[in-house]
Amino acid sequence: DQNLHSHDTNHFGMNSSNTISGGRHESSARGIGQDSPILIGEHLRLIDAKAKSIGSKELTNREVNHNLQLLDRERMEVQSFEIDRLKSSNFFQLHEIKTDISGGSQTTQNLVQITLREWIEISSPKRNGFVAVEEVPDYIEAALHVALELARCLARSEEFNNDGISLASISAENVQVQVAPKRHAWLPQNIKDYGDGTDDRCRHNIHGVLYLPSTDSTAGCNSSRLFALGVVFLELFSYGTEILSGDVLKSIQKSAASSSMAMMCINIDDSDVPPSGRPRKRSAVDKNDSNYADQMHRLKSLGVHDPICVLLRNLLDCVNGDFCGNEAYKTFADVKLDLEMMIDVPLRFLRNCDAGQSCQIERGDILFGREECIKQLNDAYKRSCSGEFNGVLIRGEAGVGKSKLSTIIEQIARDSNGCFFRGKFDQNHEIKPLSVIGHVFNNICNMIAVDIFSFEDEIKLAKSLESALGSRAWVLAQIVPSLSKLMPLQQLSCVSLQSVDLAESVRYLLSTLLSTITKHFGKPIFIVFDDVQWADAASLQMFTSLLYTKKNVFFAFCCRDGDTSIQAEDPFQVWLQSISVFSLQQIHVTNLDYEGVNNLISHDLCVSPRLTRPLSKIIFNKSLGNPFFVWRLLESLKKNEMIYFSRRESRFAWDIDKISDLEISDDVLSLLIMEMKKLPSDIQMGLKVFSCIGASVNEAVIEILSSHLAINLGSILDDATRKCYMDKVAGTKKYRFVHDRVQQAAYEMIPEEDRRLYHMNFGLSICSHVLNGENDDLFFTSVNQMNQGGPEILADPSQKPVIARLNLNAGAKCIELSDYASAIRYFTNGVAFLGPNHWNDQYDLSIELYDSAADAACNLSDLVLAEDFAKTIIHRAKWTEHKLNAFYVMSKTLRKKSLLRESIHYVLSVLNELGEDTTPIGEETQLIDRIRSIMNSIASFPDETILSFKMAERKQFICCM
Repeated sequence: DQNLHSHDTNHFGMNSSNTISGGRHESSARGIGQDSPILIGEHLRLIDAKAKSIGSKELTNREVNHNLQLLDRERMEVQSFEIDRLKSSNFFQLHEIKTDISGGSQTTQNLVQITLREWIEISSPKRNGFVAVEEVPDYIEAALHVALELARCLARSEEFNNDGISLASISAENVQVQVAPKRHAWLPQNIKDYGDGTDDRCRHNIHGVLYLPSTDSTAGCNSSRLFALGVVFLELFSYGTEILSGDVLKSIQKSAASSSMAMMCINIDDSDVPPSGRPRKRSAVDKNDSNYADQMHRLKSLGVHDPICVLLRNLLDCVNGDFCGNEAYKTFADVKLDLEMMIDVPLRFLRNCDAGQSCQIERGDILFGREECIKQLNDAYKRSCSGEFNGVLIRGEAGVGKSKLSTIIEQIARDSNGCFFRGKFDQNHEIKPLSVIGHVFNNICNMIAVDIFSFEDEIKLAKSLESALGSRAWVLAQIVPSLSKLMPLQQLSCVSLQSVDLAESVRYLLSTLLSTITKHFGKPIFIVFDDVQWADAASLQMFTSLLYTKKNVFFAFCCRDGDTSIQAEDPFQVWLQSISVFSLQQIHVTNLDYEGVNNLISHDLCVSPRLTRPLSKIIFNKSLGNPFFVWRLLESLKKNEMIYFSRRESRFAWDIDKISDLEISDDVLSLLIMEMKKLPSDIQMGLKVFSCIGASVNEAVIEILSSHLAINLGSILDDATRKCYMDKVAGTKKYRFVHDRVQQAAYEMIPEEDRRLYHMNFGLSICSHVLNGENDDLFFTSVNQMNQGGPEILADPSQKPVIARLNLNAGAKCIELSDYASAIRYFTNGVAFLGPNHWNDQYDLSIELYDSAADAACNLSDLVLAEDFAKTIIHRAKWTEHKLNAFYVMSKTLRKKSLLRESIHYVLSVLNELGEDTTPIGEETQLIDRIRSIMNSIASFPDETILSFKMAERKQFICCM
């Protein structure tokens, strides 16, 4: 002790016989030194005593102020010396609270150090025996910060001091709080200008907490020190109210200080039994009967939160030493962590709850174990600002949380004063083509229309768009209707696009629209496309065009790895290889490690991570760290009452032995199916119906199918949402499955032989409500459902040509949207619905379907398919007029194969067959000369002459031209 507290005698010049008289502060040479050691704590208390004695002396105000200033200076010197000494010896760390609740700032010279007991007395909401209820939350908040700073201080001391902390040092008298009060908060009431003790600045301006060593150097065992901290916290959070009587407390403390920790008679409510019927393992404090539970109830009645009561119980349980319960604290670091979580995430770790409020496990939005991915996202955005990157490609297996990372991108957008947009694709393609991209750009146009600054800016943007998009903007408006809010589409002329590659044109127009908007808008735009492995070919090609837009745009594409349903020749795989030319940073998302799983479970169950470790270990081994699997497994255990709400703890608890013995499938799909089979039959039926429709279902479809099935699907949907299988899509009339694995599990519950029948019946039912074609979404949904059913499932053959005609109409709508890939799919399905003798029975419909299919395949450069359809028409058509388009397709396929000479000869042969005289054309060189001559002649015509020409009407003539 002499070595710890020795210091130069002349530093303080303080004498035990110091006197204060006549405004003069006298001191002798006796001070703190090796010859006459005076402990720092005693020195500070001596200064306090002298300050209090000022009030009993007959002094003028000037003399009082002068003496107080001298004592303040002396106190600051003592504190500064002790802080510097202890810092240099790594004995403790003075922690500054990061957030000053009052928002003020104080210099070190303005700070005052008081004991914790004095701080409690000054800050307490209890005055004159009554509690000011409205002040209790404020006090508890401040007390939590004091407790956290003390725990941090002790945890650091525990880390650096191998001999252990003096047990007597952990007391309310030795804990010092550094505050910035109105004046001298530590002075007697008749001197200090502090009023009634309600000055928030003293309560909240907490700048540090430390403990001072005691003269008693007995370290005690680890459990006794933790128990001592529990006694300090008990006094702190009860704001001085006596919870444990003085005699009981002294008896407990005496036992705690002894070398052999005797088990004390502390008991907590023993009425808590898991629903499984197996009694839980009780802690040591449960084994003897006393009124400890009543004392915890008294704490709650004082406004102390349930988690704080549990923290106190687990600290006081340490009095039983080796016989303490499983939940008793083992280190100060664990105490510190729990307090940090109460302060940082109070809605989860500092809430009072009961069984009724906590019936559901709440899935949090915080990402655990993704620090590296978040860092990569931030780096990618910074590098994209300099033009180094276009965006990111986020890849990973199903359920690892790829979509969750989009929330980080949204946060980056907010921090950058940017705008965030998101589109998600569906495996079933139940919506109309290009609708995902159209939805994103619709939202962009709506946002621009709302955020545009002035009428002049609006005019300027409209002119720029008209100049950039030209007369074909009306084509783009078929995909992005909200474009009309930015430019006057009604003034545009509709020109013929027969000689234009419409799909390529739309891709160009959309990327031009984005470039023009970003130049005028100024803010960065963040666009996330999720589940792009299900994107149609037209959307994938659109992505490639959009990636050329580099300024002020950040793209993120989320896709699944390891999906066996996606073949190597799939358009998505081809697209992945093609985008290697762009600067997309790839981010691979993997399963969580054990710590990540434990943090996730702790957060979702609102239980301290030190308590969830045994449960997390089992779940980690079963789930291999897949976050979605972890969450569903938690839900499953809760439904089976192996995780249950504990009345005693006011939180979730679990039967660890029963969970350990449980056989759990290693496949999340099997787990989901097993859980769904336990649901009521009506909910099972509803989930099956919804899974047939797709990843999402809108209210219009629900109403139609409810009528068709004579059940209330709306009510079932609400039940499925409450059970965390479905979610309401914000701002829409849609519901969606919480994850594509949930949809897959619900779909696999349908017997394979019944699935096609479900699809066909649902398609026919929806189709009967949209025959007028007014609702494109419902129209495409109905046709998709019937196509998934297939022609073989139809009992009535007369329905086949009707469905074939619907596919022809659907394909035509796709071409209007420049989506030839979807169009060819509908045309092919339409051909499949034709009867075996369709060239006789449905001749006109057959010609239309084959003609449209050949043309769409040629535009997609699927030349084999195009030639197949064209040759079939040429062979089957009864009249030459019906062969004209097939001839044209055949000539184009030869040209696309780079067989120009063969294409010319084929065209000449067709013209001869059509009765055109091709003799004047002559050789190739003559043909080229003729073409140039015609071009020159047309170029010389005035506009009026060309406009006066009669428009051709005969199909054969147009085809020949």
